[in-house]
Amino acid sequence: MVLKTKQVGLFTLILLVSSLFSILETSYAYSPPSETVELPPSLYAINATSSTEYFNETSHPRYSLVARPIDLILYPNKGNPKILEYNETFLIIANLEFDTLDSEFKLVNGNSSINLIIDYQGSIFVDDKWHFLVEPETYLAGLYDLQLNCSEGSDYQTHSVKIIEERTYPFNFLHISDSHFPSYDIYNTTDIVLNLIQEIKQLDVEFAIFTGDLIEGASARMFVDPETGLSLAASVQIKLGLWALDLLDMPVFIIGGNHDLDSSTPLPDDPPIEWKRYLGSYPIMTFDYLNWSFLGYSVTRTGLSATHFDDVKKILDDISHNPNVMFYHSDYNDQATNLRKAYNIEVMLYGHEHNYEQYVSKNTLYFCQSAMFYNDSTVFTVLNSTAISLNGTHYDFTPLLVYTEPETPTPTETANIMLIALLPVFILISIIRRKKMIVS
Repeated sequence: MVLKTKQVGLFTLILLVSSLFSILETSYAYSPPSETVELPPSLYAINATSSTEYFNETSHPRYSLVARPIDLILYPNKGNPKILEYNETFLIIANLEFDTLDSEFKLVNGNSSINLIIDYQGSIFVDDKWHFLVEPETYLAGLYDLQLNCSEGSDYQTHSVKIIEERTYPFNFLHISDSHFPSYDIYNTTDIVLNLIQEIKQLDVEFAIFTGDLIEGASARMFVDPETGLSLAASVQIKLGLWALDLLDMPVFIIGGNHDLDSSTPLPDDPPIEWKRYLGSYPIMTFDYLNWSFLGYSVTRTGLSATHFDDVKKILDDISHNPNVMFYHSDYNDQATNLRKAYNIEVMLYGHEHNYEQYVSKNTLYFCQSAMFYNDSTVFTVLNSTAISLNGTHYDFTPLLVYTEPETPTPTETANIMLIALLPVFILISIIRRKKMIVS
């Protein structure tokens, strides 16, 4: 009788394991293991002299311009730019007083500039900020800095506006992530990433999406403040990263990750405070390109606040009829997963893992971009209003465009869940029977 009880226990254990594997198979598509990237020996070398030279604001073109914090211009800016077509107007959100009526905006590209005409009838003052409706005096395709001069001061946001003649299919965009300036572990990320940027500049892309961890923070021990021996201040690391991304010569939509937004006491300043100074305090950004909607959010290890999570849901409510690309750093507190379960999201872009991963689940393409210091970047080609191409594979999201109801478990998933719920009962019965047999 004891032997039979052991057989029952073994049988229930087998059922438990097989059920777990079955659930995993229904939830995730197979993803081939990522290959380990072997870098040339020169890229492992500690070369602090060359990299610290990049922090010299007088030695490098545009460094002093890029390194300016957000002051008066809240949108568009260096981390949340605007792409507009010929004859298109756009909004500029400025942190100005209501009675500031002498604002002058211009687009600057090298030695040339374009004045922006303010439509005061179409502009509004709300939440203590001006929302100016503006139109370029002339339309000339190119990538521009945005400059403001007024009685309250001046502001200058680099690579904030791109003018194109017309949005057309197909178009390309770039996904990059995890640059970890100025260094990560044994990697001199500054030198490695700057080399990669020179290669990326040769690509034909409309814009780039950066999914977090621009800086390393307190653990960037390769480069230290010579006076204190501590890691370089977060503000210095952020300015370096922004200057480097500026070299891409394209609009870059930048969201923050845990290294950017989690506090680090060993530093002389606080990363989340400095991040807000240079990239803004609101963690959510959204923009459209043709009929594709892009939604990104900065996030720490604690996830989005309840208020900001609700804001993301409201945006998804408004754009649910579009094919959507959502970009974030990592799925903290399962927030990205929960959003995907409730809304149609065709593409989920993220980083954090320092490991390339690509798979399809529930008709959604999940793509994790490996770190830039592994010399990794990826170009997506949006083919038309329903499909994209990635690494030679075409993905058509037509099924998602007609899907509107929140996901519910499939019959197989429901059966597996019920089985797992009942297994403890079976095990408990087996234990009780065994005890009765021993007693008898």
